[in-house]
Amino acid sequence: MTDIFIARHGETESNRAGLWQGATDSAMTEVGQEQIRRLGARLGQRSFDFVVSSDLGRAQTTAAATGLAFETSAGWREPDLGKWEGKTYEEVYAMSPEALAGFIRGEDVRLGGADRLSETAERLIAAYRQVVDSVGPDGSALVVTHGLAIAVLTGVLLSTRLPNPLALAGNTGVLRLSSEDGKDRLHVHNDTTHLVDPPISFRGGTEIVFIRHGQTQGNIEQRWQGQQDGALSDLGREQAKGAVAGLPELDVLYTSNLGRAIETGEIIGSGLGLTPQVAEGVEEFSFGDWEGMTHEEIRAGYPDEAHQLFELGEDIVRGRTGETWARLRARVSAAAHTLAERHRGERVGVVSHGGATRAFANEVLAQDFASRGGIVSMRNTAFATFGVTPKQVRIFDWNIAPHLDR
Repeated sequence: MTDIFIARHGETESNRAGLWQGATDSAMTEVGQEQIRRLGARLGQRSFDFVVSSDLGRAQTTAAATGLAFETSAGWREPDLGKWEGKTYEEVYAMSPEALAGFIRGEDVRLGGADRLSETAERLIAAYRQVVDSVGPDGSALVVTHGLAIAVLTGVLLSTRLPNPLALAGNTGVLRLSSEDGKDRLHVHNDTTHLVDPPISFRGGTEIVFIRHGQTQGNIEQRWQGQQDGALSDLGREQAKGAVAGLPELDVLYTSNLGRAIETGEIIGSGLGLTPQVAEGVEEFSFGDWEGMTHEEIRAGYPDEAHQLFELGEDIVRGRTGETWARLRARVSAAAHTLAERHRGERVGVVSHGGATRAFANEVLAQDFASRGGIVSMRNTAFATFGVTPKQVRIFDWNIAPHLDR
């Protein structure tokens, strides 16, 4: 498996002023200098087989802060925004209202009369494949690039709709992707935990922070737990305790109705001074007769159904009496919208499960059943932040767990 870490550059004067940068450059702010110093301390100790930066100045300055030797490539540039370069949103709207509206809807317009997103996507995919090929199947690489470039690349790799429901990575936000046997997967999105005060991108809605429960014996044995219950392992309890320090401040805390989530929620709630409540609809995938079985046991005991699911890729009812993936993602999505309506403008914590949370992410990204594996399940006690309004849902970050990364 090839590991690709991608980092956005530090804050520039144009970022601070709310100007559209594109292929032009501006100086790093004092905040940006501190951001790249922290990013450098985080990534500079890692071993990468290859490091490459966009050839634009702000990216090169960020890459240099890691202390690692790097190459530059125009393939990782931000798109050229033509006459929109250096303008505010209001100025862009005044000069190009129809083109801007089309861009927001995800249409392939010429940005400021210059680059199209489709052209940018072709360039970025080629640059990405070149990196994957250069480091090989067991290698790792670091790429330093730009916010819109990251959004375009991940949108293509995840087969999601435009505009990409993954929120723009914050300045020095880190992503981790992997490529194996031609399959690309997103492991981490927009990790800014190296910053003292990570930026908040969302206004006017509810933030829902989904947290996966701690490790269980079923996780250790790689069993399909589903709605079968089980206590946390000793490590799972330590994971829950460790998660407290890395979580954002929460207004309220919920858990699924399953014991492993409740136990995790009680530990986290104790650390945050919150009493968890049970929320309906965020419990794990129901696997029916397969619950408690391993992958091999399912194949041996249910060969026909296993063939339909694993070889033919059909979204069958799991274990004959459980749920389909489509049913799961609709259930969790409905529960999330209910909580968002109940707690408008607040930040809501929800201790849930790997399959349930990933199904919600699949729903937000509008991924079909075949492409659902493009985003991996979260690690035990990692979290993901969703911004929810009645009109849209966005994923701000995914699989964030500073206590596990140390």
